Formats: sequence, C-alpha cells, structure tokens
Amino acid sequence: RQQSLWRSALPSNVRSVVIDSSAPLDSVLRQVREAVVDILERRAAGRLGEGWAGLPPRPSPRWSLPRGPRSAAKSGLLIYQPVTARGRAGWEVARLVAAMGGFRLLPRDEAPPREVREKLAGHLPRGSRFAVARANHPGRYIAMIIDRSGEPTAMAKLATDSEGEAALENEARELQRLGPLLPAPLSAPRVIDKDKGLLLINAVQWKPRLRAWVLPQEVAWSLGRFFRNGARNGAGPVHGDFAPWNLLRTNEGWVLIDWERATPDGPAFFDVFHYLVQSHSLLGRPSYSTLV
Repeated sequence: RQQSLWRSALPSNVRSVVIDSSAPLDSVLRQVREAVVDILERRAAGRLGEGWAGLPPRPSPRWSLPRGPRSAAKSGLLIYQPVTARGRAGWEVARLVAAMGGFRLLPRDEAPPREVREKLAGHLPRGSRFAVARANHPGRYIAMIIDRSGEPTAMAKLATDSEGEAALENEARELQRLGPLLPAPLSAPRVIDKDKGLLLINAVQWKPRLRAWVLPQEVAWSLGRFFRNGARNGAGPVHGDFAPWNLLRTNEGWVLIDWERATPDGPAFFDVFHYLVQSHSLLGRPSYSTLV
C-alpha cells in the first residue's frame, strides 16, 4: 500500500522517476545516475536558442513545440490534427497565438527526450527546428522537422523499444509495397529514409476538417479499389488502422498515414468498418442507430 501511495505522493508539478530498488546495487546506482543526468541534460538543452514550450503545461506534456521563431512555432502545431470541434477551436487559437509570437511568452520547458534528439540529429538540416509529440504507445514519438524558413519538410516516427521498432519496420515495408496500390484521390506518404527506430516520410500540407467522422464517398470507393488491386483468394491489402485521425485532406486529394498495421491479406471492407466503428467509439459520431 505504501509503495502504491508513493507514486501519487508528490504534487503533480514535480517530476518523479520510479526505480526498482530490489535490483543489484550497481544497477540501482546506474539507473539513478542516468535519471539525474537525463533531467539535467534536458534542462540545459531546453535553454538553447528559443527552446521548447510544453503543452499542456504539466510535468509530462504531450507536445514539445518550438517557442520561436513565429513561423516555426505555427508550423509545429501541424503535428496535431484536430478531429473534434473543441480540438479544432483550441488548435486555431494556438495557431493564432504562435503566429503573433505569443509562444515566446510561454515558460521554457525541458527539451524533448534525449533518445529522440539523438535519432533525429542526422536528419536535421542546418538551421532547422522540430516539434515532438508523444504517441499513445509508451516509448513512441512523432516529430515534425521545420526548415529555417518555417516550412515543414518531413515527419519522423520514432520508437525507443523493440516492439515499436518492429512496428516501424512493418510500416516502411508496407508503405513501399502497398502504397502504390492506392488509387486517386487517395495516396500514401513517401518514405525519405529509415533507420532502427526511425521512419522519415515527407511532410503533408493538410487542411482541417469540420466533420471528421464523415467518411467521404470518394475515399470509401478508393479503398474498395485498393483492396481489389491486390486481392487474392478472398483476402487483400488493408490499411489496418483507417480512422479519422489518419486521413489527411489536401488540395490534391487525401493522404492516408500511419501504416503500422497494414497487411496484404486482410478481409474485405475491413478499413471502411474500422473507420466507422472508431469514429463512433471515440468521437461519438455517427450514432449507434446510424451505424447499425
């Protein structure tokens, strides 16, 4: 009971690290040193240049966004795609504040995790900046690379554990194998580079949608063609995680991202049903009666 309470004893604004003290002494000391050095190093890196702002402001923010210059701060928000009215409103306000230079007034946060910065280091052009978002899976991150003019140039998906690395390997493989089967107006991102625990794809200039739960008819039609283009013995290619937050609207059509669960031998109509069920479960639209 005491061990359980220790995890919630500190105030929410105090960072904590949990270390198993039943391990050998050398191992415990090494973990303590690494934790202390990591925190100090992230604080030092966060003070360089304009630094990062953490949103929401709390011990472990979901997004680490560049505080400046204005164009980079505004572009950094493209790492998040709003799919609800409330999210869209907050996103638009944040974009306005960033464009006015308001992010420089936000308190400096620590830099993104060191392992993320190390994986990105070899892919950052001179003078570029980047925004980082924590994914829903532990040890997984998404980074938006922004050039010195403030334009997004690439999106990186990063993993710090073996499970995440395997998922990125599958995504890179299926993007190159199944991506070309997508008919217009659907398309897949282009793989720029890949490494252990890193997948670099081209940045997409997308536009927010007001009713993200609505599955456009032209997209559903393209998914049917996509399945048919590679169908064999009743099975065929499916994206595997087709949902409102993985479908980006652009001036040229629609871009389908996040191919970690793609497979060449899925069941027919899987993607269409997945989209509708995910929308109903997480966005509340369409309604249950409409879905049935």
